[in-house]
Amino acid sequence: MSLHNKYIVLTGDLKASRKIKEREKIQENFKVALEKVNESFKEAIVARFIIIGGDSFQGMLSSPLPIFDIYYELFDNISYPFYLGVGIGSISTKLSKNVGEMDGEAFYKAGEALEKVKKKGTWISFRSGWEIDAIVTASWNLMADVMWRWSERQKEIIMYYRRHGENRDAIEEATKNFGVTDKNIYKILRRGRYHLLKEVESALKNLINQKWLNKKIKPDTVEKR
Repeated sequence: MSLHNKYIVLTGDLKASRKIKEREKIQENFKVALEKVNESFKEAIVARFIIIGGDSFQGMLSSPLPIFDIYYELFDNISYPFYLGVGIGSISTKLSKNVGEMDGEAFYKAGEALEKVKKKGTWISFRSGWEIDAIVTASWNLMADVMWRWSERQKEIIMYYRRHGENRDAIEEATKNFGVTDKNIYKILRRGRYHLLKEVESALKNLINQKWLNKKIKPDTVEKR
């Protein structure tokens, strides 16, 4: 059960999907990405993330804490640009593990957010009805814009670093895994602006969680499994 009977709906859509050349490969990446999200964040997932209409996806959470980790997971595995609409609100139907069997405020907001981001041609739109919506949307779009400019090599190494603890041990493991010096790893992290992205992510997590709990406290983190 979610706090205050509010839920978080994430609705995504592949960008310019009609122009996809390697459609079969992207579709397979799409499936793998959602499977990983469903497995890694199952404790926060109310309704599993599923593909809708071939080029879109949707899922529902009981907490906003893992939304950035989920975005990174999708970014890493879909390997194709996508729009994302995030809506926070109530639902007007019974809870179901099938996201297609539910409806309500959270779904309307997510749908409206997705339409807005598609019209603007940006990356993400966050709609909660709170006064922080514009701040979260603008900051998250800046984060996404940096991420989608990474080269494949940058992406591979930065995501490895993120998954392995984001510490000195992660640097040492990365040097062995990729056959480069720690100096090169640090350089890639710096050029990818990753530490700056982490600062923005942390600030947004705190801001969203404070509004979610209506308290000024530092949130716990939801660990990936």
